[in-house]
Amino acid sequence: MRRIAEMTDEEVLIMLKSGENEFFTLAEAHKTLAAMQIHAGIEEIRKRIYFLFRDGYLGNEPTGDGVNVYFLIFVPDN
Repeated sequence: MRRIAEMTDEEVLIMLKSGENEFFTLAEAHKTLAAMQIHAGIEEIRKRIYFLFRDGYLGNEPTGDGVNVYFLIFVPDN
């Protein structure tokens, strides 16, 4: 089982892209990574998603109930 801290941003984006949802919450991102045998705590996922959002790779769509829903803007091809 790999840790999210050992992964590049590109690897995280590719795994999120392969998830079942086009839009996802932090919990859904956690579920997608866990299904791919990636070990990560909630705070680790929150930080990684925040940095990808801040750098423009993820978009954010706040919902009426205050939940942040993210979506992929760009996934670099290696």
